[in-house]
Amino acid sequence: MSRLLCALLLTTSPALAEAPSVVTDLPLTQSLVAGILGEGAEVTALLERGADPHHAQLRPSQARALSGADLVVWIGPGLSPWLQGPLDSLAGGRVLDLSAVPGLYTQDFAEDEHDDHAHDDQDHDHAHDDHDHDHDDHGHDHSGMDPHLWLDPGNVAIWQRALGAELAAEDPEHAADYSARAEEAAFRTEALRAEVAAILAPVGDAGLVMFHDAYGYFAHAFGLNVVATISDGDASAPGAARIAALRADLQQDQAVCLFPEANHPDDFARVVAEGTNLRIGAPLDPAGMGLEPGVDLYARLMRGLAQSIADCVTGG
Repeated sequence: MSRLLCALLLTTSPALAEAPSVVTDLPLTQSLVAGILGEGAEVTALLERGADPHHAQLRPSQARALSGADLVVWIGPGLSPWLQGPLDSLAGGRVLDLSAVPGLYTQDFAEDEHDDHAHDDQDHDHAHDDHDHDHDDHGHDHSGMDPHLWLDPGNVAIWQRALGAELAAEDPEHAADYSARAEEAAFRTEALRAEVAAILAPVGDAGLVMFHDAYGYFAHAFGLNVVATISDGDASAPGAARIAALRADLQQDQAVCLFPEANHPDDFARVVAEGTNLRIGAPLDPAGMGLEPGVDLYARLMRGLAQSIADCVTGG
């Protein structure tokens, strides 16, 4: 009888059930999925630490992981247009486009008045270097909906609940576990919102200049005053006319801090700040691509952004 009982336990124990295999686009989404799957579950991120989320090419091993996954989770084509083709041709399981989850707060990229100032002066330059610009900024147009949705914690809480529902559909036997972990994760995310707001409290309405237009959701969620961006695209270098327009206008905008960005040289930031009262802050990493992967990556990303901004404004 004891041997029979042992055999029954071994065949029915939920601890032995294999979790769904999940592939994500970024370490950021990997961290969110891992928090819902539970301890010990493996989630594969296609992009490794330090990669550029906007531009990539799959290796054969990554293509195999994509085709063999039960579920693929990505932030969507607005952030990673390079992944759309491989998903269409290779993904054999379910695909969750987080940018299409119902109930999200969304906003378009900000209109940048500095583009208008510099437009006429740059037209003749564009005629000569259209090919280079297309190569640098291919597929990531800074118009329409801003895809940096995770910088509003409310959106991440919605994603966490959606992930719980998606995993429950994939693995109904453990649906209650996924749902409970999703609710717990969403609760922690709302608590993180309050923590980040407290870090940013001393910033007030100080004028901030960012490297590129990736911080609209962060500014909206926490009441920040982003007065300008240096670059009008993630990979495009600002031209001389744009830099001149920025330098002239920032004198009137009462900007306090200018922030370079991880994975980009800070030369342009220093050129823009030269001769002004702008302080140059620590490089920001809005997608957390330079952080050590882990379940707490999102929390570390948000705290890090807030602390870097607060430190620059307060001189800390």
